[in-house]
Amino acid sequence: MSADFVIVGGGSAGCVLADRLSADPSCRVVLVEAGGTGTSFLVSMPAGYGKTTGEFGHSWHYHSAVEDSIDQRRMLLPRGRGLGGSSNINGLLYVRGQHADYDTWSNLGALGWGWSDVAPYFRRSETYAGGGDALRGDSGGLRVEEVSHRDATNDAVLAGFRELGVPMARDYNGADQYGAFYYQTTIHEGKRCSAADAFLRPAMRRPNLRVITGAHCRRVLFDGRRATGIEIETRRGVETIAAAREVLLSAGAYHSPKLLMLSGIGPAAHLQAMGIPVLHDSPDVGENLQDHYILTMSWRLRSRSYSYNRELGGARLLWNVLRYAATRKGPMTIPVAQTGAFVKSDPALQAPDIQFHCLPVTGDLDQVMDGGKATLSNFPGLTLGPNVLRPESRGRLRLASPDAQAVPDIVHNYLEAEADRRLSLRAMRMARELVATRALGALVDAETWPGSQCTTDDELLGYARQFGNTGYHPVGTCRMGIDTRAVLDPQLRVNGVIGLRVIDASVMPRLVSGNTNAPAIMIGEKGADMIAGGH
Repeated sequence: MSADFVIVGGGSAGCVLADRLSADPSCRVVLVEAGGTGTSFLVSMPAGYGKTTGEFGHSWHYHSAVEDSIDQRRMLLPRGRGLGGSSNINGLLYVRGQHADYDTWSNLGALGWGWSDVAPYFRRSETYAGGGDALRGDSGGLRVEEVSHRDATNDAVLAGFRELGVPMARDYNGADQYGAFYYQTTIHEGKRCSAADAFLRPAMRRPNLRVITGAHCRRVLFDGRRATGIEIETRRGVETIAAAREVLLSAGAYHSPKLLMLSGIGPAAHLQAMGIPVLHDSPDVGENLQDHYILTMSWRLRSRSYSYNRELGGARLLWNVLRYAATRKGPMTIPVAQTGAFVKSDPALQAPDIQFHCLPVTGDLDQVMDGGKATLSNFPGLTLGPNVLRPESRGRLRLASPDAQAVPDIVHNYLEAEADRRLSLRAMRMARELVATRALGALVDAETWPGSQCTTDDELLGYARQFGNTGYHPVGTCRMGIDTRAVLDPQLRVNGVIGLRVIDASVMPRLVSGNTNAPAIMIGEKGADMIAGGH
């Protein structure tokens, strides 16, 4: 089998690449995905992320190595499995980040990736329900809408932010991120709009695009230093796919560096220890790993307050699922957070450095300590999940084995940097300030996690280490730049070889100020244009 371009990974960026490259009828494109088709009722139903994220089926159920910085925990690290990738299981929030994030990329050596360079690709990819303008798109495949299901508790959250002096944001994905808001989501007519829905499935009608599922990529093949194709493993056995022009890795921040190392590109000493011949010594492959760290806090609400705890359990859950199946409305359309805010830890700052995720539902976190999953509390509750927007802590990824299907050795080092600990404390105290406002104080009965007995810095940090969670935003492990250690050049070409690019969230020099699905799609859009311009 052969093609002009071979794409490895059917996630957010890979779906965009397959669509844009196959739009040229003379260009033969093959996309390979290790998972399945990525279709099911649970994936389509927005609130289904509660099942698909934490359980086997639509997710690769990975764990980190022991994380010393968070009390020896092994963090569960789900990644999307199937066409659509993690856009199938994410919390459905559409967040671009701050304009300055991309100017920082450019200053770090990712030339051509400043805000003015990337803004047209964000606009091109979306159709925003609020209407198009100079920054927002009105004809792209990705459908973006504001939260439709609203309630008095979420309204009180926004009123509480106003009491604290945080303005209401007109469009946090527009000119200015600062403020509080109802989140924008990748939901259309009550259904999840994944990257596969938005880009890949419409393109699959083209005869020049072939999509292969259930195919694990074992390595990239080379003739000298030129990438010539890939080796895959399916139920039929081991096969090869030749690439006449380029191989494009879009396997994500955990798997793209893993594939580079399996193919002989990475830290030489590590590859030699794994018994892998070194093609190119690239010491930063797998380095620079970054993620957001969510600081989950919760409160019991007074009995008459609106909460999803009643709606998402027992007979009410069955009723709401049936209601959703019939009408595409109701509580099963909610994303991971309905309201939120981008706030400043210090009013003197020019831009927000903390993000809030807010949802009127709570879980019992005791089971998390035993490696289990939180269950719904038996009382009405409110959860606030602040996180530091631009963490300084850095992790790394290495091969655990030369076996292509082995889970890599992942360490995030959450909260390792002093700046992250300091800002996390400020974020948790800001959450308490929010609950103490008149608007929210009238609804709240008591703090349940971490609880009012947890007051000192040491106590709050101890709680953060024990109960904080991944933001599901791993990036940075195949960093682009112009320095000698950069894994990629700013055209996303792998340094040291020819005919191989990485195009996904792993290319980010630094984590953006917010959720990462929209930036990953943007990277796919811009990467496709770079390829077209180069050929």
